[in-house]
Amino acid sequence: MYKHDHTKKPSDIPTPYEVCDYLYEILKPYDPKVILDPCAGDHRLTASFKNSEIINYEIKEGKDFFKASDPISCSLVMMNPPFNGTRPLFPEKFLDHTLNLVGFETPIVMFAPFGFRLNNHKKSERYKKLTSVYPKITTIISLPIDIFDLKTFHTEILIFNGSNLHLPPHLCLPE
Repeated sequence: MYKHDHTKKPSDIPTPYEVCDYLYEILKPYDPKVILDPCAGDHRLTASFKNSEIINYEIKEGKDFFKASDPISCSLVMMNPPFNGTRPLFPEKFLDHTLNLVGFETPIVMFAPFGFRLNNHKKSERYKKLTSVYPKITTIISLPIDIFDLKTFHTEILIFNGSNLHLPPHLCLPE
């Protein structure tokens, strides 16, 4: 039987299949032609998009997204970046680099800890970016705290630039 060390935060927690399936169902009407996944893990987040070209980066496969410097043309970004790490938070680092490569118009679906959006001081750099630099958050998908195996964590999915996805402003993962 697998034993988990609860004293150490896992650095690579796969996206639950039920969340991948849910995202596919709500995004398939948009029919993205090219999807960028800058932290692909085991590729399950984009696996159902059979009619889309997928551009994957995964450090464990020798494709470091942060070494990419050329612009990337895609119609959708989907990412579940690692949450642990140094300041700034990895989701912030991934979002910043993604925006540098794809621009500020592409819809972005990003998993984030609540602290990414909510635990900011008025003068913090991230708060400034959320209020005046980052694209508009058009949809927030609430996830249960126990959605990930072996780890409870306050997580939400933020969708930036999603007005053409025609999603409501707030969704919850169905039971």
